[in-house]
Amino acid sequence: MASASGTVCGVCETQHVVKEAAFWCPECEEGICISCEKHHRASRGTRNHQVTSVNNYKQIPPIIASINQYCPGHDKKYQHYCSQHEKLCCPLCITTNHKKCDLLAIDEIVKTSKNSALFEIMEQSLKEMKNNIERIVEDRRQNLEEIKQQRQRFQTNIKEIRNKINTHLDKLEQEIQQDIQAAEQKAMAQIDRFVLKVSDHGKTIDELQNNISATRSFATDLQIFFGGKMFEAKIQKEEEYMMSLIEDGSLQQIDLQWKMDDKMSDILSMTKIGDISVITKPPTITMMLDRGKQAQQMVQKIPKTINDINLSILNKFEISKGEKVINIRYLSITGCTIMPSGKIVFVDKTNNRLLIHNEDGLFVCEIPLSRAPLDVTCIDENTIAVTHNIAPYHIEIINIVNKKVVNQIETSSQCYGITTERGRLIYYEAGSGIQTVDVNNKSTANTVVKDDYGELWNYVTTSEDKIYRTKNASVACYTVTGQTVWEYKDESILKSVSGVAVDKDSNVYVVSNANKSIVVLSPDGKEARRLLAKENGMQEAYSIYLDKGRNFLLVTSLRGTAILYNIE
Repeated sequence: MASASGTVCGVCETQHVVKEAAFWCPECEEGICISCEKHHRASRGTRNHQVTSVNNYKQIPPIIASINQYCPGHDKKYQHYCSQHEKLCCPLCITTNHKKCDLLAIDEIVKTSKNSALFEIMEQSLKEMKNNIERIVEDRRQNLEEIKQQRQRFQTNIKEIRNKINTHLDKLEQEIQQDIQAAEQKAMAQIDRFVLKVSDHGKTIDELQNNISATRSFATDLQIFFGGKMFEAKIQKEEEYMMSLIEDGSLQQIDLQWKMDDKMSDILSMTKIGDISVITKPPTITMMLDRGKQAQQMVQKIPKTINDINLSILNKFEISKGEKVINIRYLSITGCTIMPSGKIVFVDKTNNRLLIHNEDGLFVCEIPLSRAPLDVTCIDENTIAVTHNIAPYHIEIINIVNKKVVNQIETSSQCYGITTERGRLIYYEAGSGIQTVDVNNKSTANTVVKDDYGELWNYVTTSEDKIYRTKNASVACYTVTGQTVWEYKDESILKSVSGVAVDKDSNVYVVSNANKSIVVLSPDGKEARRLLAKENGMQEAYSIYLDKGRNFLLVTSLRGTAILYNIE
């Protein structure tokens, strides 16, 4: 695309006259001098063109200015926008690559671009992120001051002790002072590196704010429309970075800790005055990232123990028998999941299908499947994966919008529980154990936890780099590389265990089928407690699902009743 920098009038140039341009026409893609602009404004073919001054055009970000009015492949003016591929289309593009796509007329969709709420939302999001960065930096500075005060307090205490004892403490004091200095330097260096890293993102946000402001003020409607999507992608990336600060522990409080040695009562037997270490505590700030979505907060939290947990019923409904009511005697619900939109997907094993309800429990549709489906997991808003335990053994990847199988992953044996984690499927295969395979290709599965015994009806889930598995009368927790972290066995409380879920505090929920109860286990696998039992209406069940974002626990009975609980 021609540059507007040092621009000459394109009309005059065709007449071999060099004249400086005062205006720029994005549709003609050339500069216009003052004289030619009058004719340009009066001409029937160009009077509706949105002309801007060259000075204003120079302020448009290059990535926005490069949005062309004409298709580079066909040299035809863009007339439509393909929402499916998110591309601009000229008439020839439509006939070659977009015959079956849903197309929108550009003239219609750009009318409201400049006044669209998208830019206000993006600008507000950037402001919030900038405020978050400023608050994070201030929080880190306060943390540094607290560390200094802690260091001074520890040194004072040590001095007071040191003045009461003999020369033997001189050597020990020197050693503890060195430990304190090393710990302080380590903590300060860690925070300084983090502050520098976060401040760099502040500069990126400043640049995005300037670019959005310039685009909104001076770009064409088309550039504003298409450029908005570009900015939104970059903003989403910055939002993901903001939220990653929670997951990677960057915002945990750093304190210096000193513990006086128990042997201080026997001075001559002492080998050190105490211990200095750098510890972390939960963040003390709240971070807001809200662009019309539910606010994400970072607050200091006290994890719930299994004795604090209670369930209250939010909704209870019968799972629909679907369109084949006459031919169906009963449902056999063996798997369930909740989509990001709130839709609930159930696996009906006996009748080889999925049943989908909305978040209020109302029936939406059914999707036929190949034989003996067993468990289901959500991959994204429109896609799920389903295991099968009858030959031919495989996992089906299904688009629930068009109700079509988009991929099949072959397995060597019966498959039971399945979950998804970071683009990979994790599932249990009888005779092989816990397997993992990439969602998007048919690569060979890798064994995470080997099992040669051919266990059946094992379910799996993941949480915070841990894998959880149910088998017969036990629940086991593994690392992502397959090492056993813990295993809980107690047939008095766990018997014929199937579905498993984990909440944000790492408490583990399982279905004890034979006991007709829901059991919660502590994060370390040492304690267990019945939350629901047959005495308070619990029925025989296989499937359970926990929606961490909304703190909902979904339990389905084997015969077709679904209950949504709020975890309190």
